[in-house]
Amino acid sequence: MAYAIALSTLGWTLAGFALMMLIPAFVAFGYAETDQAWTFLVSAGLTLFSGGALVIATRGTPRSPSQREAFALAVLVWLVLPLFGALPFFYIGVVPTVTDAYFEAMSGLTTTGATVLNKLEIIERSVLIWRALLQWFGGLATVMLTVVLLSFYSVGAMKLFRSAMPRGERHDLRIQLVQSLQAIWWLYLALTLACALSLFLAGLGIFESICLAMSTLSTGGFSIRDGSFASFSSPAVESVLIVFMLAGAINFTFHWAVFHGRGWRVYTGDPEVRYLIAVAVGASLVLAATFLVVGHLGAFESLRTGVFNVISMITTTGFHTGDPARWPLFVTLLLTVLALVGGCTGSTTGGLKMLRLSILIKLVARELNRLPHPSSIRRVIYAGQVADESPLSGILTFFCTYAVTLGFIGAALSLFGLEFHHAFTAGAAALSNTGPLTVLVVGGEGGYDALAAGAKWTLCAAMLLGRLEVFALLAFLAGVFRRA
Repeated sequence: MAYAIALSTLGWTLAGFALMMLIPAFVAFGYAETDQAWTFLVSAGLTLFSGGALVIATRGTPRSPSQREAFALAVLVWLVLPLFGALPFFYIGVVPTVTDAYFEAMSGLTTTGATVLNKLEIIERSVLIWRALLQWFGGLATVMLTVVLLSFYSVGAMKLFRSAMPRGERHDLRIQLVQSLQAIWWLYLALTLACALSLFLAGLGIFESICLAMSTLSTGGFSIRDGSFASFSSPAVESVLIVFMLAGAINFTFHWAVFHGRGWRVYTGDPEVRYLIAVAVGASLVLAATFLVVGHLGAFESLRTGVFNVISMITTTGFHTGDPARWPLFVTLLLTVLALVGGCTGSTTGGLKMLRLSILIKLVARELNRLPHPSSIRRVIYAGQVADESPLSGILTFFCTYAVTLGFIGAALSLFGLEFHHAFTAGAAALSNTGPLTVLVVGGEGGYDALAAGAKWTLCAAMLLGRLEVFALLAFLAGVFRRA
């Protein structure tokens, strides 16, 4: 059977997804939301049945996926899981249509954070915890599938895993991969608990701390309150969120290496992390100066607002403080660019990624330096090593494909009645997996609930493309067409 291992893994993933649905069911019982609890239990049963059927149908398949099957798994996970994740939203009745339910689930699982829900303060607690769990699961799946795809190449992040594994186990790639995924799971859980505890100590309630922790580490952006984070009015809470948004935006293999005794130099020695911090610091200072001059804020408030919003956007989380309606156009443009850039490879963030941007800048600088001497040979140096030409051309191709895709999405959204700036911003928000960006830039008119159904399905496709970084989906579709 073609893609049997991908379907088998999808079945096990659905089984785990079904077990996760028990959490909001228990929360619903605890808050006397009996009808909602039974909805989650029935949804869990349907999901478990579907996953079990896939596992049984693919028994006896080989246990090691091929590269093609790994791409297929990535596509299937983010196409199929939202179907089951949407069941509670629709049958509980918090959304009026199947389109809205699928949109909310896709937004959660791709850690985009775009929402069609309003008046979050009065929505059932079980629904709020389910939204947070979708983002948390989506962030974990993102990192794990990145590790799976990296296992096909002896480069980059997998070298850190291999160096951290016990020597007697390095020879077996499959064992190493399983151990790596287990390590990611425990690390992700530990960081989530640390974030929740820190938020609780900063003054939030237990429920709110847990929901925000899952949304923060996954760099998702779902909140349990309407409006900006100014309603929290707590520098301590904002500081905790900044730390853990950055943790979610840095390659998780670096966290693993640090916890394994490699020391903090793992962070400082990586160019991509240094670029991320440098851009974040520079942009924060620029925004702080802007707020100080034209925003009528004091020095501390300007710095506080600038740092929080920059970190939130560059990590593609989408939280914001302050009143965006009073911000100069320059501020919203800068934050949009930061969201499109994103964080580090191997993290939960969306966007182009800092690694690609830094190499792209080096490529442009090389070509400019070659203009006076066209016959000269100049190499691109990254992390102290000469980069091969093949991945360099791939990065350039990715950038062009990303830009063209954004243009097509914006044009498609304009067909559904959106003005140009709204269509472009919504497309950028979905493709970079920074859903709240639209409300931040467009204002109250940027809500997703009022969009036409066609626009919502277009944005779902954009979220999927952004989470799979365009190429994974194109590679899968190319394989399907080739077989056809």
